Amino acid sequence: MNTATPSVQRKYFTKPTPTQARFAFVILLIINILNYTDRSVLAAVQILIQKEFGLTDIELGLLNSSFLFIYGLSTLPIGIWADRGVRKNIVAICVTLWSIATALSGMTHNFIQIFLTRSVLGIGEAGYAPASVSLIGDYFHKEKRGLMLSIWSIGNLIGTAIGLIVGGIIAEALGWRWVFYVVGIPGLLAAFFIWRAVEPKRGAFDREGDNSSNDAAAAHGSIGGNILQVIRQLLKTPTYWVLVAAFICSFFIIGAALSWVPTFLSREFGLSISQAGTISGGVLAGGSLVGTLIGGWLSDFLQRKMPEGRMIITTIAFLTGAPLTWVALSMHQLAAFIAVFSFAIICLSLCLGPIQAIIQDITLPEIRSTAVGLALLLGHLLGDAASPLIVGLISDSTHSLGFALQITGPTCLLLAGLICVIGVKTVPKDMEKMRKHLNEEYNAS
Repeated sequence: MNTATPSVQRKYFTKPTPTQARFAFVILLIINILNYTDRSVLAAVQILIQKEFGLTDIELGLLNSSFLFIYGLSTLPIGIWADRGVRKNIVAICVTLWSIATALSGMTHNFIQIFLTRSVLGIGEAGYAPASVSLIGDYFHKEKRGLMLSIWSIGNLIGTAIGLIVGGIIAEALGWRWVFYVVGIPGLLAAFFIWRAVEPKRGAFDREGDNSSNDAAAAHGSIGGNILQVIRQLLKTPTYWVLVAAFICSFFIIGAALSWVPTFLSREFGLSISQAGTISGGVLAGGSLVGTLIGGWLSDFLQRKMPEGRMIITTIAFLTGAPLTWVALSMHQLAAFIAVFSFAIICLSLCLGPIQAIIQDITLPEIRSTAVGLALLLGHLLGDAASPLIVGLISDSTHSLGFALQITGPTCLLLAGLICVIGVKTVPKDMEKMRKHLNEEYNAS
């Protein structure tokens, strides 16, 4: 039963106009960029922090893992909250929290203090992804979601690139503490703007012709509030669990790479902090921009031809990215590494938009935030939460960070690709099942 008053329903659960959707999307894209900027600056300056605090590679890995572990634990409950509350307000609260935590990281003076601030950062950032993916799904028609989510996903690596590049430059010029001060402040302004955006009606473009008072928020509150019921529904969707398994494998190497690539470049090729950050950030930004846009367009094109189109692109991305990553990490010349690694990033980025759109395609609108939250919870806890620490352990044991990355990264990406092969077979049935459910629901209303 929907307990919201009619005035609240009219204010918060509306079908957005194109102008309102574009405004909110731009703000969400900016926040996503800030999201990854805040989380990536540690990798840009951790060599300086390691020197000042006297840390081992294991402790550096633990700093990165602390954020990811708390991020993973927090994603599901906040995702459930997003399936019950006003999503734009949840995003605003989370952005404010992580921005303050980032700024406080610059005031730390020992391992415990920075460990705590990075952990709080995870709580704030955990609430953003489920709510934002759900919002974008309701701001745009389902035929455009692949492209819009691909553009939104560009913020992941653009933000990472900004964090690595700007972080390294500011650290060399002003010291590593100023990096956290500078990148933490813009989030507060972005939080205000998303708070002023329009909250779209749940499933606004899924239930075509739905102009009745039977607001999707009713089911939304009851289903999102019962995680066991949501899980029972998801257990009937094999493709969802294929994506979860792929998330786990791919998140492992993503967490390790974002934490260690600048340090790897500095150690392997003798680069300065700013040089390592600029190269790693530039490769990520350029490669991801090309790959994500191509992947979004290509997946939407194939999706119009066949129901498994987006899953095919996702599978290709992992299976081509795995060997390219292995070859790149085998290179001992900087120019060769940059060339191969850039191509690997392009291939891997093909899946960023499609994999998010697939979740939208196979889950009901009222449980999407919870579905995304559960996928991220398992992906982070079983994937990237421990990967920075594991890579640090292998690095300290073998005295080779490159070896640690090379034996973990390509293996996990190959597994992700093989798992997605299964999804190519299951996704058509799951999409058809959801379509029938929505049609039955609409006809019943």
